[in-house]
Amino acid sequence: MIGLTAEAESSIYPKGLMTITNAPSKIYYAGSIGIINQHRNIAVIGSRQVSDNGTLLAYQTGYALAKSDINVVNGLARGCDTYALDGALAVSGKCVAVLPCGLDQIVPRCNTGLAARILSKGGCLLSEYLPETVVQKYQYIERDRLQSGISEAVIVIESGYDSGTMHTVRYAMKQGRSIACFDSRLVKNASGNRWLEQQYGIEVFRTIEDLEHFLSKIQNQWKYRQMTVEELMRIN
Repeated sequence: MIGLTAEAESSIYPKGLMTITNAPSKIYYAGSIGIINQHRNIAVIGSRQVSDNGTLLAYQTGYALAKSDINVVNGLARGCDTYALDGALAVSGKCVAVLPCGLDQIVPRCNTGLAARILSKGGCLLSEYLPETVVQKYQYIERDRLQSGISEAVIVIESGYDSGTMHTVRYAMKQGRSIACFDSRLVKNASGNRWLEQQYGIEVFRTIEDLEHFLSKIQNQWKYRQMTVEELMRIN
């Protein structure tokens, strides 16, 4: 899989990336990159070592986002990422996977089939790295800024404080994205969730209904912002 290229000046380049520091001048993609600008995007992320309840919550979150016509974004990692993507794909939702390597170097290898399913359902794979670029440890952290950059919100399912998930969270904070997490009492590997609960402005979900309320609220915010922009354009 070689992939195509979207330059920063092109209409298909993800608009969210235009607002972040150190955005790539071009990005490689496979699949339907247009869905990123055509729909809303929320990153659903978490630990690779996921508890049974975390598995269920990740799946339900991906499912709920897809039912709301929101793209599920993450890094195609094992654990929470995988189950969130599975949940979205179960209802033919659109997914965006951001890779820390070339598009022909799918990692982890066990998710090669999942990557193919994402493409078959009209989703997209992205990377800032040239084809044949093998993964290096630092590239996971570089990739994390793109996950949050593409997304308008980040939802943490289950995470340790020192995990890679928290790199994405910190990028999201710098980028001004909305952030939410599940209550630390609902999952096992929860030191990251506990830290988030102590931060100002973080939404904490105790039930799936809380998640659905969050999605409804931010969709209304998006609609309001869109109406405001349209009104200003008419005035001018």
